[in-house]
Amino acid sequence: MFRVKNWLWVGFVLLSGTGFAQDDVKTTLRKERAQILNEVNEIQRTYNSTKTVSREAMVQLTTLNRKIEGQERFVVSMSRQTGFFNLEEVQDNDREISRIKKSIETLRDHYYHPETNTPPVAKAPAEEPAPEPVPQRQYPVLPPQHHTTYPVSNAALTGDFGLYRGQIPYPLDKGTITQGFGRFKIEGAGPDIVGDNPGCTFAAPVNTPVKAVFEGDVISVSKLSGLFYVVIRHGRYVTAYSNLASSSVVKGSKVKAGQVIGSVGRDEETGYGKLDFILMLDDKNLDPKAWFLPIPQQ
Repeated sequence: MFRVKNWLWVGFVLLSGTGFAQDDVKTTLRKERAQILNEVNEIQRTYNSTKTVSREAMVQLTTLNRKIEGQERFVVSMSRQTGFFNLEEVQDNDREISRIKKSIETLRDHYYHPETNTPPVAKAPAEEPAPEPVPQRQYPVLPPQHHTTYPVSNAALTGDFGLYRGQIPYPLDKGTITQGFGRFKIEGAGPDIVGDNPGCTFAAPVNTPVKAVFEGDVISVSKLSGLFYVVIRHGRYVTAYSNLASSSVVKGSKVKAGQVIGSVGRDEETGYGKLDFILMLDDKNLDPKAWFLPIPQQ
C-alpha cells in the first residue's frame, strides 16, 4: 500500500527525472487503481447476492479507501508540477477516483445500515412525538489570527516562516483539532480504522472562513469531487488547505497572513464541516501543532 508521504516523496524525486520515469509512475497508478476497483467490484457482487457486507469485507474496504485517498492526494500534489499531468489526465484521474470512492462509501453505508428482507408489520396509526431539536455542535474559539507583537529580534525578518515556530496563527477563528499529525487508530462498533495523518484535521462549522496562516504565493488551486485544495508556498515552507467548499484565490495570487482563501466544506462521513491542513518543509511533512500559537487556558 502506498501512503501519502510515500507518494509525495516519489513526486519530488520525479521532478528531476525523465519522461520515462513519469510514465512508469502513471502506469503504476493505473494498475493499482484497477486492482482497487476489481476488489471493490468483488465485494459489490457478494453484496448483490447476499444483501450483507461482512466484517472482513468492511476491513478490506477501509484499506482500499486509504489506498484510493493516497492516490487522490498524490494526483493533487503532482498536478501542480509543470509537465507531469496534462489537463485531460487530471480529469480522468479525478473521475475514476471519485467513482471508486463513491462505490466504497455506498458499501460501507450498507455495512452500518444493513437492509432487511422482512416486510414491515402494519401498525395502527399513532400520533408521532414531535422531533427533538438537533443539538448545535459547539466549537471552541481559537487564538486570534493576527499577532499583537513580533519579537524585536525578528522585526525585520517577518518574511521568514521558519522564524515563527509556535507563533503561527490558526487557519480558522473557530473550530477544534479532531485528528492530529502522524499515526492514529479509531476504535468503534465496526472495524478499527488506522492511518497516518500527513497534517492535522479541524472540525468547524460549514462555510467558516479559512485564512492563510502566513504571507506567501498560491502555487496551486485544484478541485476534486466538488471540493477545493489550495497550496501556498512560503519560501522553503508549504501549507496546504483541503476540503474547501469554495476558494477565493487563484494560482499565482499573493496572500497575506489572515487573508481569507476559502471556506470550510462538509465532511460526507460526519455531516459536519472539516478542514485538512498540511505543513511541509521541502519534501518533509511537519506537525502543524508545534507551529501554531498556544491555545489559551479557559
